[in-house]
Formats: sequence, C-alpha cells, structure tokens
Amino acid sequence: MGKWTWQMGAMLALVVAAGCGSAEEKPTGKEANGTADKELNWLLSEPVVLDVYIHTGGYKREQFMAYYGDAIRAKYPNFDFRLHVPDKGSSLQELLAQGVNIDLIQSHRANTFELMYDLKLQTDISDLITKYKYNLNAIEPVVLEEMRQLGGGGIMGLPYESRVNALFYNKQLFDKFGVPYPGPNQTWGDTLDLARRLSRTDGGAQYYGFLAFPRHVFLMNQLSQGYVDASGEKAALNNTNWKQLFDMLALFHRLPNNPFLTPGQISNTFWADGRSAMYASMFVPDAAYILNTQIDWDVAPYPAVQGKPGISSGMLNYYFNLTSIGKNREQGFLAAAFLASEEYQLVQAGKGYNPSLQGLARKQLGKDVPQYASRNLQAMVTDKPAGSYPVSRYQSIVDKTLDSAFNAMFEKEKDSNTALREAEEEANRLIRQAQANGG
Repeated sequence: MGKWTWQMGAMLALVVAAGCGSAEEKPTGKEANGTADKELNWLLSEPVVLDVYIHTGGYKREQFMAYYGDAIRAKYPNFDFRLHVPDKGSSLQELLAQGVNIDLIQSHRANTFELMYDLKLQTDISDLITKYKYNLNAIEPVVLEEMRQLGGGGIMGLPYESRVNALFYNKQLFDKFGVPYPGPNQTWGDTLDLARRLSRTDGGAQYYGFLAFPRHVFLMNQLSQGYVDASGEKAALNNTNWKQLFDMLALFHRLPNNPFLTPGQISNTFWADGRSAMYASMFVPDAAYILNTQIDWDVAPYPAVQGKPGISSGMLNYYFNLTSIGKNREQGFLAAAFLASEEYQLVQAGKGYNPSLQGLARKQLGKDVPQYASRNLQAMVTDKPAGSYPVSRYQSIVDKTLDSAFNAMFEKEKDSNTALREAEEEANRLIRQAQANGG
C-alpha cells in the first residue's frame, strides 16, 4: 500500500467507531468472537454508500468515479458513492438543513472555512490516523504544515493532489524570433528580459512576451504572504510583500507591445491563439485547452523572486475531509487515506497530477499521457516549494478584492500603493459587513 500499510496484528483491539452502522448491524461482543479479523472483514465487506460533496456546480458522478471512485472501489469493492454538488436548492447549507448525510467534502485552502468551519462540520481525524497507521511523514512538509494550520492543530482530511504554478513557453515563438528558451535558475528579472525581446508586432499580429494569470500567482505566491492578519479578522494587503508581488508582475505589462489583458483573455492567448511566448499559471492536467492545444509548448522551472533564491511556487493542496456528521466515519477515512496513498498518487502522477507525497513526481509526472510524455513536466517539481500561510473565514472576500486591485492598476491607472491601500480598506469594509450579518 506504499506509504501506509495495514497492520493486522496491531488491530486486535479495533473497534469500529459509531457511525459506521448501527450497533445491530456490525458484529460486536460474542458475535464478533473477540476477534479483530471478523470486525475488519465486516468493515470491508458490508455494502456502504459514502455521501461525497464536491463544491463544483455541474460536476457529474461519472467524473467523480473516473478520477476517484473507480480507484477506491478497486481497493474496496463494497464501497459506493452518492455525489452531491451545489445547484439550485442543493447548496451545502440546504443539503444539511434537509438532513442529507455528508461523509466526505472536497476542499482546498481557499474554501475550507466556508465549507467546514462556517457549517460546523470540522472534525479531527487524528484518532483514525493513529488507528490505521497512516504515515503523515510521507506528506510534503509544506502540505502537512498547511493541514495542521487548517485543522487548528488537528487534521480534518488527507491530501490527494497538490497543484503548482508553472512557467509554460511556446517553442515556436522563441524559435521564430531567435530567442533562447528559458532555462534553470531563472529569476523573474531574467524572465522580464526574455519578455522584452519577445513582445512585438510582426506581420500585423500582436505577440506577447509574457502573460500570467494573476490569481494563481498570488494564491500560491513565493513570499508565503497571506491575505489576512494574525487575528484572521482583518485584511493584510497593504504591505511590502504584496507591493513587491504587484510591482514584479506589473513590470511585464509596462513593456512595449505587452499590454495587460483581462483574466478572461489570458489563457486563450497562449493555449489557443499561440500569441504569447510565456505564460505563468497553475497547471491543470485534465484541462481540454492544454490537452487539445496545437502549439509546441514546454515547461521551464518557475522563476525565483528576488531575495528568495530557489523558492518555487507555493502549492494549492486538495483534500477530502471527513465531517462531524458523517455516518460512515471509518469507511470515509479509508477512502480518503487510499487517495492519499502512494499507490493512488503514483498512478495519478503518470497522468500529470502533482502528488502531495514526497518524492513521487520527479520521474513519473505526465509519462502516461501522450500530450505530456515529451514535455518537461519535471520542471514543476521542486525541493523548495513556497510555504503555506494561514487563512481565515474571510479568505474568499479578501482574495477577490486583491484580484480587483491588480486589475485596477491598468484599467484605472493606479499605482500599487494606492491599489493595495484601497483594496485593504474595501476588504475590511466587506469583512465588517459580513460580521454584522453574523458571518
């Protein structure tokens, strides 16, 4: 089972937690004959349907099974799944009000408070980690640090994937204009120099030397700068770190022939139109715009920030959390732990998904996908990912305000000091408003 294993001999005292089924359904006392084997066999053989919530509108059960469910069922054939997604009349709040059971919730850093704490669904699974001997030390240290931050010292769920930012480049444009490809140990300053040589008009077409998706750059920023202060009750945007990040990215759009584009235009300009030489964004391995692109692209190591040599992109980690109301706590943990195992994540790495476990991706990343097999996806793997930063229930308020502030630097010609000061003021106004409404 890779980084975590069943320890049958250590389970002589195993007692299936309440919620796995009623006392009448599971073997107990004389019926169990005092043996852990019979109880464990019951746990892994009795049919169980796990209720899973995915916070993505329109997400289909077929998608869930293809990415997660089929793999879990290959390990635990008695498990099945009932999928819940936000829709009209079926938000998570509405589902809970209707008495719908939820065993597992998919989450990441930016929506953990919204999905877990605001609805009082958080629960510590440290007891199950100990019982089933899941090896936390197999997890990337920065991911484990974030898990404990999100869990208030405990742990609510286990990670199955960690997405990172990458520097993609269009080889055709570099070749067309006779510019060397971006290489290792490159800084953002070096990237700016390349962008200056590649930003031009040619044959009546506009070519962008560099584009970035600002939300991704900021959300996984290399300075580990958070959006809220230590109290979690106020925005923390008007500071030197955010100013450095804003000014660094803004320099690219002050180059001649490299104007600012709105977020809705950025991705297509690189992947579909082939008119951007470089693009900094999060790698999404199942995205149709990447799988179907006609450009000849590759990946370079993510540029280093001045003063932070060797520090690469932060990680956006995805978890399956157990809930405080789940009726199938033990089976829910087994499902989450399988997705957090080397066995599962090694297969996923072959499909291009960056693991949350240490040491799996360097040789495996993307090798099983024809569109990725010849690309240098290993350039995304780093020994020094940027550390995590604390978030709070107001994360979603503040990050949207920050995004708008960066856009305002170009759409309203504001300098970074003004844009960040006004963004912090607006974010704090919205936080006070949410607090007044009981949020």
